[in-house]
Formats: sequence, C-alpha cells, structure tokens
Amino acid sequence: MENQGPLERPGMRSVTLSPYIPPEQMNEADGEAQPPQNFLLEDPEGFAPPLVLPIPLAILVSLMDGKRTLPEIREEYIQMTHEMLKPKDLEEMVAYLDKLHYLDSPNFRNFLKNEKDSYAREKNRPATMAGGAYPKNAKELRKKIAQILEIPARIAKAEAPEKDFSAIFPEKITGAVTTHADWERGSASYGWTYHAVAEHSDADTFIIFGTSHNPMNEKFAFSSKNFDTPMGVLPVDLEFEQRVAARFQEKYSALGGEGETRESVDFFADDFVHRDEHSIEFQAIFLKYLAETKRRDIRIVPILVNTFVPLFAAQDVDYPDENDIIRLFIETLREQIQETEATEKRQFFVMASSDLAHLGPLFGAPKPVDSAQQDKIRETDTEVLETIQKMDSRKFWQTVLKTLNENKICGVAPIYCALRLQEYLGRTNGAQLLSYEQTVDEETHSCLSFASMVMK
Repeated sequence: MENQGPLERPGMRSVTLSPYIPPEQMNEADGEAQPPQNFLLEDPEGFAPPLVLPIPLAILVSLMDGKRTLPEIREEYIQMTHEMLKPKDLEEMVAYLDKLHYLDSPNFRNFLKNEKDSYAREKNRPATMAGGAYPKNAKELRKKIAQILEIPARIAKAEAPEKDFSAIFPEKITGAVTTHADWERGSASYGWTYHAVAEHSDADTFIIFGTSHNPMNEKFAFSSKNFDTPMGVLPVDLEFEQRVAARFQEKYSALGGEGETRESVDFFADDFVHRDEHSIEFQAIFLKYLAETKRRDIRIVPILVNTFVPLFAAQDVDYPDENDIIRLFIETLREQIQETEATEKRQFFVMASSDLAHLGPLFGAPKPVDSAQQDKIRETDTEVLETIQKMDSRKFWQTVLKTLNENKICGVAPIYCALRLQEYLGRTNGAQLLSYEQTVDEETHSCLSFASMVMK
C-alpha cells in the first residue's frame, strides 16, 4: 500500500493510554483490581474525546509514533496480535483518530490555530465552567457563594460552641493555599479560605499561582485577558504583568548566554492555556463576589505554572529556583510588588491554587483506596502541610521530593512559587491550617484531598 498523504506516518499527540476497569469491577476480589480488558485513551488538553479501546486497538494506537509507515504498523500489529488487519481498515482507523484530533497532523494543527485565533479575538477570558461547575445565573451564583461562606461558622459552632469564631483566624493574612476542587466536594475549604480573605485581608491585588493541567511551552503563563464571570468582569492587572515581563527579560538577557540558551522568554506565549483552566477560574469567581459585596477594587494577576516534573526527573538542581527562569521570575515579581506597593499604595496577596492527594482509579492508579491507605495519605499530607505552616519552601520541596510526590499533589509548582515569593518578600510569619479534607468517590474508591491554609 502506497500512501503519500500527510498521514503516511501517523503519530499520536501527547495523549495518555491507561488500563480501564469499569466501576462495577473496582471492588472485586477483596479490593484487588481485575486484569484490564480495555484501555482508556485520553487527551490531557481536552481537544479529543476519551475512548475505551480493547487491547488489540490499544496496541495498534501505541504503534502510531510518527516514525512507522502504515505498512510497518500493519505488519507489526499482525505479528504482535496474530490478528488480520486489512489496509483499508487501518486507513479508516487512522482517519477516524485524525478526525477526533488525536493525531499530530495538518488537520489538528489547523484546528488548533483556529481555536487560538478565536480565543485571541475574545475580549475577555470566558467563564468556561459556568453552568456546569457553578451556576450560570448571577443571582443563583451569589446565593451559592453566600452559603459557602457561611459553612465555617456552622462548623465552628458545631465543634466548639463556646469558642469565639473570629478568634480562629489570624488578625491579618497576606496569602493562602486553597483548593480548586469542584464546589460539591470543596465547598468547606473554599468557605474557610474566602471568609479569611474577606475579613482579614485588605489586599486589592491577588497574585494567583494556578496549577496548569494542560501542557505549556514556558514555565509560567500570564493571562492578557480579564476574567468574565456571571457577576461581571474581574479585571486582570495587565500593566503589572507587562512590567514584570519586561523587567524579567532585561535580567534574563544580562545572563549573557548562561543557563538556558534562549534569547527571550515569553510569558504570554501560553495565554491560550488559560481558556479552559479551572484552577484560577474558581478563585476568580470568589474574588469577584468579594469585590462586589465588600466594595473593594480587586484585580488579579493570574499565573499558570508549568509542571516541575522535569526537575524531579533530572534532579539537576536541588531546588526549583536554582533554575534561572524560575529564580528570575520570582525575583522580578518581588521587585515589582514592592515597587507597586510603595508608589501606588496597593496591597498584594499571594495565593496558590492546588489540591493535594490524587490516588485511585480516577487518577490513573488501578488500585482503589481503602481506609488504611486514607490514613497513609493523611499522614503524608500532614507532613507536607507542616512545611507550609512553617513557610519553608525548601523543606516543602524536600518533603515532596523524598517520596517522589507519591500522593500526586497537582500543585507542587504553584505552592512552591507562592512560598518562595513570600520568603523573598519577607512575609514568613507562618501559616495557619484552617481545614483539611479527604473525599472518596463511591464508585471507584478514588481519593482526593485538599486543605485551606492562610499565611500570616
């Protein structure tokens, strides 16, 4: 078969292929997962829909690496599975995967260009999760947030009715680590965080380090667009971002070719990744509500942070900010914050949007989480949280690195950056744990944990 088209050597994009076990089989054999008969093909960026593939098709997909020709794929598939595969059937399979945007092809690149061009024309970053994760109607949304903010007082009254509720919180806070879980699971954590922000912070500008769940080219990504919400637009401090980007570039150029060998770093290059990322959107909704109800002129500096997994794997630095780009970025943020606070009489708040443990089948681990493992998760999470309470970024990194992030904390990078920035600012008076929670999915027995912490 001679195929001279663009898919002569089909190659999958950066997708995941993992064992798929139906929920009804999760708890068979005394909690031991059964051998998978199918695999789940997923696109982390969300452009392609998930597909459940039988083992032979999973093998076929794994052979599409961009190097093998169609005849080579067919020949290897037959050798591995001892099943026949007609050339026409293979072509149709490749065409189907390309139609779904699984392949790195001219079709996908054209699709992605159109998506980016469309987003570039948007005036604001849309409220992507509205109507799903939270109410799209402004009145309903305000009512829901008001209910969430009442949760801490109800909890405190039930647990210690004699205790003064206001005494639970530090008098003034300058930062926070909070969840980005869905509101059904994370309501209490959001309630603790944003009650503290509302009553114990006068900040008007919020630096938000958000977990990027999708691939990025740079280590950090600013948003050039204001955040739309059902309650109105929450402004982004674009002028502050641009000053940081320009000042960073001066510092980076002065390295004179040392470190990473690039002429420039563009912190707006991954602007598009903000479009579908929920980790900052959830924080923006609460901050817009506080701006409205507290009559505060709140603006945000949304910063998506790329994964630090390569730093785990390479271990070519002891700490992330020994990397030139990370170090200079945090240094530049500190300088720009201090200059802006001094000249414009503004107050900055530093926030990390991160959950903690992600274990169980929902998160790529085949074995369900039992009560014993929940206790182990709590133990490991507690050790990590103690380093945050001490405002010790180095100890935080060492603690996570020690176990190679066995709890699969999704926001290691945002938490590290928030802690390090606070250290650079000299705001290291400790942090206070307001809440810690674990939620377990009933069907898959997968565990998600998260906390609310505020920095004094």
